[in-house]
Amino acid sequence: MNNTNLTKQNILIIDDNHKNIQVAANVLKSTNLYNIFFATNGEKGIEQLSIRAHSLILLDINMPGIDGYETARRIKQDSKYKKIPIIFLSANANKESIRKGFENGGEDYITKPFDESELIHRVKTHVELFLSKEKLQNEVDETHLLLEQYKEAVDQTSLVSKADANGTITYTNDMFCKISQYSRDELIGKKHSSLVSPEMQNMYKDLWDAVSNKKTWKGLLKNIAKDGSYYYVDTTVIPILNSNGDILEYISLRNDVTSEVKLKDDILATQREILYTLGELGERRSQETGEHVSRVANFSELLAKKYGCKDSDVEELKMASPMHDIGKVAIADKILLKASKLTYEEFEEMKLHTLYGWNIFKNSKQKLLKTVALISHQHHEKWDGTGYPSGLKGEEIHIFGRITSVADVFDALTHDRVYKKAWSVEEALEFIKSEKGKSFEPRLVDILVENIDEFIAIQNIYKKS
Repeated sequence: MNNTNLTKQNILIIDDNHKNIQVAANVLKSTNLYNIFFATNGEKGIEQLSIRAHSLILLDINMPGIDGYETARRIKQDSKYKKIPIIFLSANANKESIRKGFENGGEDYITKPFDESELIHRVKTHVELFLSKEKLQNEVDETHLLLEQYKEAVDQTSLVSKADANGTITYTNDMFCKISQYSRDELIGKKHSSLVSPEMQNMYKDLWDAVSNKKTWKGLLKNIAKDGSYYYVDTTVIPILNSNGDILEYISLRNDVTSEVKLKDDILATQREILYTLGELGERRSQETGEHVSRVANFSELLAKKYGCKDSDVEELKMASPMHDIGKVAIADKILLKASKLTYEEFEEMKLHTLYGWNIFKNSKQKLLKTVALISHQHHEKWDGTGYPSGLKGEEIHIFGRITSVADVFDALTHDRVYKKAWSVEEALEFIKSEKGKSFEPRLVDILVENIDEFIAIQNIYKKS
């Protein structure tokens, strides 16, 4: 490190051995790069940090009072000091002591007695790295302060708006006005939340929570134009801070991705239609109509929502669950359509439909088809571990498998099958309640029972023709 025109960096040595301090200090002073300060125990060392800024700490491990590990841990817990690099000093640098040093915040270690060139080199490396990080952080901070100067350039490529600290729009560029169909005068004074579609209000709340806590937010928003049409924008919202760290305003950068979202929706609709059709194909082989897969899909969706699954998982489950019995296409008609009770051998063959479905889709690179494979494989597993094909138990069974199991059994019990007549809803509920904690997750049984009217409503929509 070239010392020309550079301020000497402060180094703190914490060691209960005065001789060790003197040796290290003499070696480092010989470089004419550092000011050396010292403390003879951990508590005094931490006090030293509050007196002046330091670029490095040399820390002995074995000391009276709190040892080096505890000293390092306390230092790293304090946001004012946690960036200062720590080099542990140890006369016994075994694997365990080195591991503990790294776990407690150390960046490096040096074995005592010191090798002069090693000490100088390691100190120099860590001080330079620390100074580089500090410089980079300062440049980042300055960039935020200068952000206003770059807005005009961004205006040429993005939908740009500014809002005051309360979220009221104070500026929009021409591109923003064009897509929203509002004039600039109409937009200024509005809240951004008034432009967001109703189903996005919870996401907007998350956005506001983030930026009001001085965090940048990124995500996809669905907005409403003046004529009532929808448009989608890939959005970044950045809080702009003054030198005191207070929020002055927010700048929002958006890219119009409406066409991409609509294309994705078309693809998802096509996937959904294909999966429903394939699901119906599997059910028709067992003389069940397509209404079964529609009911199971909607039962699964309702269960997942009531369970608290996130929206994307609910949608994924609804699309994949109609394929839960796709493996039945590989089961022989004499077994699949048998009206009387299956023999042991026949039932063992029937059980294989879970594996057939799994094997069809397990190697797919598409997330949705991987979910189909999972549901096909697990929808006959039981909460108590007595199900098939793998005997999974409790939460070893994916939530998609647990939900589809309840939806499928409830629908199967309340409709005719080749081997039985339909049960009443009451009879089906009594059976499912008797299997609570056995075949089915208790929480899912409770959701079904407590919301049975909504499940019956779905049945009425998708009646067997």
